[in-house]
Amino acid sequence: MSLPRTEPGFSLIEVVVALALFAMASVVLTSSFVNALLAREHGQSNDLRHADIRAVRMQLLLEPNIDDAEDGDRYDTLNNGTANWEASIEPTNVIDLFEVQLSIEFSEPQEEQAATHTESLYLLRPTWSESDERSDLLQDKKDELQNSRDFDRF
Repeated sequence: MSLPRTEPGFSLIEVVVALALFAMASVVLTSSFVNALLAREHGQSNDLRHADIRAVRMQLLLEPNIDDAEDGDRYDTLNNGTANWEASIEPTNVIDLFEVQLSIEFSEPQEEQAATHTESLYLLRPTWSESDERSDLLQDKKDELQNSRDFDRF
């Protein structure tokens, strides 16, 4: 009895296994490519939103009067429509330093982004200080410094 002849080539099972492996690899590569594209698009929309927030923040910084800064204003952004902003400003114990709560509301936020943005800032603004408060703070700091020194040692 003679052995069956084996011709060079692949069996049907080997071909099916190879196709299954190729299909799994292509699914993984395609999904990672789509995820990379979505992440890039999301990053660009975040950059645009941050640019609009920086522009509104600059409007706050350009405001020389503290009352006008607290009232806020409207600002037409490039990407998120009109931004209505207002600020809550509180002086700190440091001269000319203010704690600011900035609230921004966008009229046309981009997809999957909140319409409002709130942040806390510390701003050094001499034009927002009142002269009598400033002189009182300076005198308090001077008194504290003199009281903390021990002049009897010398």
